[in-house]
Amino acid sequence: MDPFLLIMIAILALFMLMTFRRGKKMRDAQSAAISGAVPGAEVVTAGGVVGTVVARDEEKQRVTLEFSGGDRVDFQLPAVQHVVTPAASPEDPAPESPESPESEER
Repeated sequence: MDPFLLIMIAILALFMLMTFRRGKKMRDAQSAAISGAVPGAEVVTAGGVVGTVVARDEEKQRVTLEFSGGDRVDFQLPAVQHVVTPAASPEDPAPESPESPESEER
């Protein structure tokens, strides 16, 4: 076989591999953004709109965002591209520090 043809096939295979990897990374990032779009999180949509999630409807695949002016708009859930600030999780009560055992020497 011609060495030039082998090199071209190898370059094509490498290009395809890199393309598939990039697509998988993008899908994973999109999935993480959608799962992080919970009430209280600040998100960016595909159009560059930044807002705070106030409601999420899994059945209709919609999320309601509130903007700084108090306006609310519904977006399709896949429109969420990035979570800027995750939702504040309720603080778990801090476990009490165990008291050091006092040795009673008598």
